[in-house]
Amino acid sequence: MINFLGRGSAFADEHNSAFFVDGTDMILLDCPMDAYRKLKKMDLSGIEHIYILLTHTHGDHISGVGMMIDYEVFIGRIPVTVVAPSTEVRDDLEFVISKIEGCSDDWYELVVASELRKDFLISAIPTRHTESLEGRCFGYHVVSEGRDIIYTGDSATLDPFLPYVKNDSILCTETSAFKSGVHLYAGDIKEKIAELTSKGTTVYLMHLDDEDAIWDILKDTGAELAPLFTGNKVVARDSK
Repeated sequence: MINFLGRGSAFADEHNSAFFVDGTDMILLDCPMDAYRKLKKMDLSGIEHIYILLTHTHGDHISGVGMMIDYEVFIGRIPVTVVAPSTEVRDDLEFVISKIEGCSDDWYELVVASELRKDFLISAIPTRHTESLEGRCFGYHVVSEGRDIIYTGDSATLDPFLPYVKNDSILCTETSAFKSGVHLYAGDIKEKIAELTSKGTTVYLMHLDDEDAIWDILKDTGAELAPLFTGNKVVARDSK
């Protein structure tokens, strides 16, 4: 369904990144450098295309994108499409990937989410995170194996995502043990998480700054820590 290569926040040892498989497509939600390091060691032999859906341009979310493109061009040979949540973020990413990372334009495809015609992507969802990236932070509504997945990315509020959450959805929400104003403090969302899980929503906790402290606050809500992928092979869904 959906698995995580890491569930930590910016100052954690492993940064937040998730993936799921749709046919022979592998869909990454953000691509920090440590996610790239894990992926290059995995068996992706059944995967024919990699889509990287990016939520915003902070380094703990995009630092591995250029290296992932380089690796697949020269070694892995799997085509990579980078998906930006908006035209503004697309322009920022084009500068970073092409001008800073030095990836040639013909090594990858860069598209806006609204332009991508794939059944697994419903929409990008604008949210509020940091003042310096106002209007440039998003989550995603995607579908895997028939289930709606609502992925908040980094967000200071749950409000933009709640209209998309159904009783049988999977909500992947960031949460923090510290009140910073730019992330979701666990104590502030405790009642809402308990309400959602009581109605059948699966809630995965991700982008964690202090797992033990967060779990101590939310352990009785029915939420779960985002499931970490421990395998070595990413299996295409139509593989035998």
